[in-house]
Amino acid sequence: MKLLEGRTAVISGAAGGMGQVACRQFCGDGARVIGVDIAEDRGHELERELLADGLDFEFFRANVGVATDVAALATRVKDRFGGLDILYNNAGVVLGKPVLETTEEEWDLVHNSTLKSTFLMTRGLAPLMKGRKGSIINVSSTGGLVGFEFMSAYCAAKGGVLLFTKACAIDLAPEIRVNAICPGVIDTPMPRAFVSGLSEQEAQEVWANFENGHLLRRVGRPEEVVSMARYLASDAASFVTGAALPVDGGWTAK
Repeated sequence: MKLLEGRTAVISGAAGGMGQVACRQFCGDGARVIGVDIAEDRGHELERELLADGLDFEFFRANVGVATDVAALATRVKDRFGGLDILYNNAGVVLGKPVLETTEEEWDLVHNSTLKSTFLMTRGLAPLMKGRKGSIINVSSTGGLVGFEFMSAYCAAKGGVLLFTKACAIDLAPEIRVNAICPGVIDTPMPRAFVSGLSEQEAQEVWANFENGHLLRRVGRPEEVVSMARYLASDAASFVTGAALPVDGGWTAK
């Protein structure tokens, strides 16, 4: 039997670099997956790719920071599957800007897409896990564990995700397990976009700093984060809840 055989999963941020890997691997593990994202074109492209490979996947367009969109998603999950086993809150954005230059609109964008979305998705979809011993997996960050320069909005949102996780683990026990993953810098389009506005030399220097910040002297791969999520979604993690698990190449060990 496959790791997640017969289970239903919702994965947000499905059209992003990490999300695409998560959707493919969860499907490959035997799960029925609904991938959620605001990027409709890329989401449907992913849907065509996975269906062509014989995987059980559906794309659902939603802004997970908007309550009405999340309610529509919950209705779709209930109508199609009757319930839910796994919620992988993967959506979020990054902002690199000094706190004194961060606008209210930028702050709200980061928090709505990262922290508020985690709240709305948990509130909206956790009731569908009743009687199913569900697993909620939230993506925090090393920036939720320690502070980073020019990352105040991001660190505040990811730190909020981490403590929200712990509080939800208490609220939803023993029926539902809730855990957080805290990745280091992972080689996806998000950090690549972060350095894209810099000169070539500056971009190389920043990327080298990313690599050297990890004890393993490299950035991570999406598959390495998704492997932790697969573990947390599975019965192998049946006694794990309320945890914040770094997948950071040793960044926070220093």
